[in-house]
Amino acid sequence: MADQPSWRQGFDALEKQLSPRLESLMQSEQFAVAIGLAARVQRSVEGELARTTRRVLHRLNLPAGTDVSRILNEIGQLRVQVRKLSDELDEAREELATRPPAPVAAITPKRAPAKKRAAKRSGAA
Repeated sequence: MADQPSWRQGFDALEKQLSPRLESLMQSEQFAVAIGLAARVQRSVEGELARTTRRVLHRLNLPAGTDVSRILNEIGQLRVQVRKLSDELDEAREELATRPPAPVAAITPKRAPAKKRAAKRSGAA
C-alpha cells in the first residue's frame, strides 16, 4: 500500500467504511420503493415536458418530434408501395416483351356502321 498515492489510500479507507452500509441500504425494501417512485416521477415529468414542448411548437406552426416520426413512417410506407409497384411494372414489361406480337386487326378498333355514325351526328347537332 505504500506505493499507492495518498489520495488512493484515503479513497480505499473511505470505501472500506462505507461499502457495507451502502450495500445494506441498496438491498432494503425502502430503497427499492424510493427508486420506483423516482422512476415514476421522472416518467411523469418527461411526459409533461414532451406535451408542453409539442404544444409550444404547434402554436409556433413548427413540427414536433411526433409529427416528424409520423411523416417518416408514412414515407417508409410509400417507399414500400413504390417498390411493389415498380416490381409489378417490371413483371408486366417482361411479360409483354416475351409475348408474341398481336395481329394488327385485333389492335385496330372496329368502326360503327355508316348508318349509326350518321344518326349520332344528326342527333348531336
